[in-house]
Amino acid sequence: MSSTYTSGVEEPTKGPIYTSGAKGPIEGISSALAELYRRRWLAVYFAQRELSRSYRSSYLGMLWALLGPLLQIVLLTIVFSEIIGIRFREVTGDSTLNFGLFLYCGLIPFLAFSETLNKASNSVRSNAALVQKVVFPLEILPLTRAITVLINMVFGLGVLILVVVLLEGQLRWTILLIPLLVALQLVFTLGLSYLFAVIGTYLPDTRETLRSFVRALFFITPIIWPAGRVPENLSFLVDYNPLAFLVGAYRSLVLEGEFPDLSGALYFSVFSIVLLVVGFVLFVRVKQKFADLI
Repeated sequence: MSSTYTSGVEEPTKGPIYTSGAKGPIEGISSALAELYRRRWLAVYFAQRELSRSYRSSYLGMLWALLGPLLQIVLLTIVFSEIIGIRFREVTGDSTLNFGLFLYCGLIPFLAFSETLNKASNSVRSNAALVQKVVFPLEILPLTRAITVLINMVFGLGVLILVVVLLEGQLRWTILLIPLLVALQLVFTLGLSYLFAVIGTYLPDTRETLRSFVRALFFITPIIWPAGRVPENLSFLVDYNPLAFLVGAYRSLVLEGEFPDLSGALYFSVFSIVLLVVGFVLFVRVKQKFADLI
């Protein structure tokens, strides 16, 4: 007589989060996209975990996502407009509050760019246990880093818009275009995230190198100086700098109520799409080797 033992535990209906099998280049990329879409719930979970981890150790929690930008605006305004007396634009009702808004509006996209590069370059190595022991869509790691940084940036934008409305007494209709600009920025930073996730996995010193690069990029991007004052022989620093377009576009939509430069928007859009395609394809092609490198 023979008997069969069953545990009585049913297999989960959602299925395991594993992927395997060697595929050709085109098939591998399409399979990665399909798997990323199918496991989008996992990307949401990773993003929520990343956000909660950022504020978990503080008493005010997510409230700092609003208080932090507000304190930055006040500090920048006091230091640069009141103490140093820099004025590039006038704010209706109080001319001392101009440079704080000008500077913070430029800092918002740049700081998001800097933080995304820093986190993405270490996204694979910081999850070594998952990468080595569990086979799951690794494309989720850079994706969630880029998304969580932009979510925090959106909080900062909301505070900035509120301050501008309170000071100037008007709400510019051009802020309706901000979601489109944020979406373009996501494409741009996501392409960089996949690219530097690969570089950071192969070269452990990438984060340290990036700090120097980002520091230099800060000074050649029109953040603390207006783009209109750059000498003609140095105009390429603005014309071919995608961050210069981002900074100028946010200032146009939020502070000036104007459309961004259309030719710059076209260049930035094409560049971002190409960057995303190249970064994603490279990531998919080499991700099989990540477990052996960390």
